[in-house]
Amino acid sequence: MKKIKFIAWVLLVLMAFTACSPNAPTEQEEPKTEVEQKDESEVSEKADADNTVEKIKSKGKLVVGTSADYPPYEFTILKDGKDEIVGFDMALARYIADEMGVELEIADMAFESLLIGLETGKFDIVIAGMNPDPERNANFSKTYYNATHGVLINKENEDNIKVLDDLKGKHLGVQIGTIQEGIGEELEDVKLKSLPLITNLILELKTNKIDGVIMEKPVAESYAKVHEDLMVVDDIEWGSDTEGSAVAIKKGNDELTAEIDKIIDKVLEQKLIDQWVIEANELNEGANQ
Repeated sequence: MKKIKFIAWVLLVLMAFTACSPNAPTEQEEPKTEVEQKDESEVSEKADADNTVEKIKSKGKLVVGTSADYPPYEFTILKDGKDEIVGFDMALARYIADEMGVELEIADMAFESLLIGLETGKFDIVIAGMNPDPERNANFSKTYYNATHGVLINKENEDNIKVLDDLKGKHLGVQIGTIQEGIGEELEDVKLKSLPLITNLILELKTNKIDGVIMEKPVAESYAKVHEDLMVVDDIEWGSDTEGSAVAIKKGNDELTAEIDKIIDKVLEQKLIDQWVIEANELNEGANQ
């Protein structure tokens, strides 16, 4: 009898302990809805993104992604026996880094890989003559430079390619992942060849494997200056629905976007881009003499 009472007493103690335990199961919470989970995820992502400016300043370095085959925007020259990436885009990159009080690091890769690298955190921003196409998965700054698009051809074809209709039946080159690729795809009766590098397209053009290259006119003019056998067609030109070139920032990173916009405002107020374009063209000509 005493044994039974003792067991009952132990059970009562255990039940009381369990009820008071902080780990004891309480009333079951209702599972979060998909909307609540999405909201929490977006808040978390935004918090991470909004810390980017401070993170850049904390690490003391701004990593900029580019594709250095696009003079006068960005290209490579040999300086003191070493390759150096220059161009007016890189002048802008250095200005942004200086304004943020950090060092500049440039990461060079194929144009079509830049936004993937931005999304995966390989660099902080992309400056690569990139149009702020709304279909691209990125935030974009204010436009810092506007340019139209044209066609670069061999001078031997000057009499054959003068106006837009002359492009029918022609084989044209474009850089993969660019606005120019979209322009080429909309042309009637044109064979299109897409390659990752402008330098490869220039080689294809000079060896007559293609009849012309669609590119931004400042870029086409830069190549025409250093290749005497090439020229830009005067009367073929397309505007840009996406309003020029802008800095790409990771999607959702509104704080860094606002910071870049403020710096671009200073650049535009001082009209520095025009000066940098002239300097970049001079560098490009000097490197190819």
